[in-house]
Amino acid sequence: MTMLWSRDPEGDTRLGLSPAYSWRVWAFVLSTFIVVHYLLFGIVDNIIDTRLCIGYSPDPLFRFIPLDTRWYLVTRWLYIGMIIAATTAVLVQTYRGVHTPALRWALALCFMTSMRMVTLLTIPLCRITVTPFGPPPIPSTQMLDLHFFSVPFRMFAQNDLVYSGHTAVFLLLLMATRTWFKIARIWVGIYLALMIYGLLATRDHYTVDILLAFPCAFFANFLAVKILRSLNPDPHPPGS
Repeated sequence: MTMLWSRDPEGDTRLGLSPAYSWRVWAFVLSTFIVVHYLLFGIVDNIIDTRLCIGYSPDPLFRFIPLDTRWYLVTRWLYIGMIIAATTAVLVQTYRGVHTPALRWALALCFMTSMRMVTLLTIPLCRITVTPFGPPPIPSTQMLDLHFFSVPFRMFAQNDLVYSGHTAVFLLLLMATRTWFKIARIWVGIYLALMIYGLLATRDHYTVDILLAFPCAFFANFLAVKILRSLNPDPHPPGS
């Protein structure tokens, strides 16, 4: 079997993961991914932006990183482009017969997003640009018009703080793509570093949000690997 990338062809199998999984595993992961992320963007992001927030988090780095909304080019538009490119890449790998990167990334994102929804709902922190106990960022639930009907949907919430989903997404991508060439992973790492600066420059996140994303991402990846290992039809790694 020829792989699209071959930085470390056995990087996943050494963890007890299978190169390929059944359609049942795919159905489980994709359905969970859709449900969890609709709960985030459809329900939770609307809740946190229509409620009162109660205060700020002191951030010493804001003294050294000036407010600059031009970084939205990196943290929003380039972010979407990078997500599309990475998703395309792991799906091409899947087409070539290597399922693990896509499944591992998607499943880890389910855990990451679930943990993040808990922190969003339980800690009503304000973004630095939102007044504590003042009017919420939006007066009512934001809807997505699908012509025949509308559904609640808000992609870029304002008070989505306490840990950075943007940061965790690309940390998980780096963990899931051990089979990519090193240069591709370096580019992802460079973008991640630029995005972290951009998140602070636009005041989209506090430094503590960035720092908390690291242990949360590692834990989400651990859970994803553990579940995929348990679903491996041949759980014995090479040489065992």
